[in-house]
Formats: sequence, structure tokens, C-alpha cells
Amino acid sequence: MARVETAVSAPPVSVEPHSVTLWGAYAVTFLLRCSQMGTIAIIVPYLLDRGVPVAMLGTIMICSAFGSALSNLITGRLVDRFGAWRALVGGCVIAFIGAVTFLMVSWLPAMAASYLITTGGMAAAGNALRTTIGLGTPADQHERTFGRFNSIGTAGALVGPMMVGLIVIDGTAAAPWFAVVALGTASVFGLLSRKPAIPADLRRTVDRADEEPETAPVKLSLLDVLRSVGPVIALVSATATMYGVYAVLWGPFLRELGAADPIIPWSFTATMLPVVLLSPHANKVLPNTPRWLVVGVVTAMLGALAFVYSMTSSIWMAIVISVVEGVLMAISVPLTYALITKLAPPAALGRAFGVASASDSISSGVGTSIAGVLIAVGGVSFVFQLAGAYCVAGTALALVWWWRNSLKR
Repeated sequence: MARVETAVSAPPVSVEPHSVTLWGAYAVTFLLRCSQMGTIAIIVPYLLDRGVPVAMLGTIMICSAFGSALSNLITGRLVDRFGAWRALVGGCVIAFIGAVTFLMVSWLPAMAASYLITTGGMAAAGNALRTTIGLGTPADQHERTFGRFNSIGTAGALVGPMMVGLIVIDGTAAAPWFAVVALGTASVFGLLSRKPAIPADLRRTVDRADEEPETAPVKLSLLDVLRSVGPVIALVSATATMYGVYAVLWGPFLRELGAADPIIPWSFTATMLPVVLLSPHANKVLPNTPRWLVVGVVTAMLGALAFVYSMTSSIWMAIVISVVEGVLMAISVPLTYALITKLAPPAALGRAFGVASASDSISSGVGTSIAGVLIAVGGVSFVFQLAGAYCVAGTALALVWWWRNSLKR
């Protein structure tokens, strides 16, 4: 059969969804999570010291969830269209500008707007990072790579609050500078993380008989994207709502058990350390079992732990349960990311991650907003049980959905 050499039309690297180097993705992930969790750890004391009324704190905090959700919905399409590198750099720079503005303004609406811009930029960058891993690594390495991604991000979430704690020893005034420096450094790493362009004269040898006419790209609507990852969205929403409730519930829970205030923030280490250490090995868990089944069962176990918390009467028992929770999270998060990559059409992966992340932000915000009322009505144990039941029910819905989809195949 005749063989010919034909020039490959290499698309510009800036429009390739996987145009970010892996080391760059890991570095930016660490810095973004440092900035995010460091800010969360100190934002309320900082705002109070700036003279923000207690009654207005919720308004600024809502801007964080709203900015993240809105950004994920918008930037998913931009990632698919313009590529991960541009979205990554753009998101980091926007977050940096928002952090600088937040530092300089004192008018409450301007502070809220700048905080929204900061969280929106970080959400856009995070979406780009997940997409670049999904499309830039081989399918058989997705779970391990997402495990490393989750491990490094969680390490940043641990380091950030510790570093902020050192910065604010003499007062909270310098706290925003931590976010400014972290986001500025992330922007630099993002700029340097672009993959080299494909040489214009790159050639390949093909069989003339194997050549296929180019077809126009299929346009996928948001509904198409939702159909492809619907079960994951249901699972993410149920889990995020539960953890939104936990964000408010955890402090009162430990205080009821007699914990001193310093124990409360440090208790998160019990959950995070297993995530850091074990996430890279999530791919080794029941490798021959359908991944949707593994994710569903592990997530249901996370919901069941809420019932165990509700019956706990010892601080140290609560810490032990937190370690178990961290082990389960080290499995569920990387496998969920890998599932989205597997289920979503490659041309719409950015939108799929965007919708999943927006669902996470919105559901978490809902959980946080209703938790206080629920605690006042039913008490801590009741709210644990309610949140756990909601997570298990949402996971069951996702499992049935996946099972029905598997039958259709």
C-alpha cells in the first residue's frame, strides 16, 4: 500500500487542553490551597479587626461561595475553548488582583467584591488544573495522578493556616499579604508551566487508505455535559452539603465533648494527614472493581461516619474517627476526579469539572447556611445524623443512576 508523508497541522499549544506541565500543575495547586485555607483560617478575625460589623460577616463569606460557583460555571467553557494554560494563568492573575484590592480597600461593598474576584480566580485556576491532568495524562494513570494532585493540595491546605498563624502573631493586619504573595507566586509558576509548542515541521507517516476526512467538532450543550456526569454531580452535591454542615457543626461538637479551643483547628490534621499520605495510592484500592461502585461505597461510608460521630462521647474517639474519615477521603476524591475524566466527553471536560465544582460550592454553601438553624432546633447529634442520612441518600441515588447506565451499555 502506498505510503506518503503528510504534514501534521499542529494546533497552537495555547489551545490544547493539556498544555500545562505536570510539575507546574502540582506547584500551582500547592500555592492555591495554601492561599485558600490560610485565608479561611484568618478571614473572620481580620474582618472584625478592620471594623466590619459581625452582622455583615456572612455577606462577605457568601461572596466566596458565589464567586467560586459562578466562576466554575463560566470558566469551564473557556477552558475547553482556549486551553488550560491560558485559563490557569488568567485565573491566578485575577485572584492576585482581587487579593491586592482586598488589602487596599476598606469600603465593605468593595471588600466583598474583591473577595468574590479572588475566590472566582482561584476557582478558574483549579478548574484548569483538573482539566490539564484529565487530558494531559494517560487514562491508566488518571487515578494515581489525581491522587498526587489531591495529596499536594491537601498538604497546601495544612501548611497555609500554619504560615498565617506565624504572620499574625503581632496582629491580623498583615494577613492578606500572605494571599498576595502566594497568588503572585502561583501566577509566576503558571506562566512558566506552559508546555513547549509542537514544532511546525513535525511530520508523521500514514497509510493513504487510513486517512479520514476531517469532521466538524460536535457541539455539546450543558445538558449533554450534565447527562454524562450526572451521577457524579449527585454524589458531589450530597457530600459537599454534609461537609458544609460540618464546617459549622465541628466546633460546637468538640466543645460539647470538652475540647479546649486550640484542639479544634488542630483536629483537622487528623483528617488531612491520611489524605496527604494515602491519596497517591487510591488507584490500588480494589483495582478490578468498577470505579463508580468503589466511589459510591466509600462515599456512603463517609455518610455513615456521621452517625458514629453522633454517638461519640470522647474527644479522642472523635479524633480516631477523623483519621478513618481521612483514609476514606483519600480514596474517594482522586477516584471521583478520575471518574469525571472517564465519563465526560474530552471536548467538554472543562465544563464537566466546572459543573462539578460549582455543585460542590453551592451545596457546601447551602449546608453552611442551614447548619446553625438545624443545630438550634435539634442539637449537634441530630444534625450529624441528618447530614449523614442526606449524604447516604444522595450516594444511593448516584449508585442507582450508575447501575442503570451500566445496564444500557
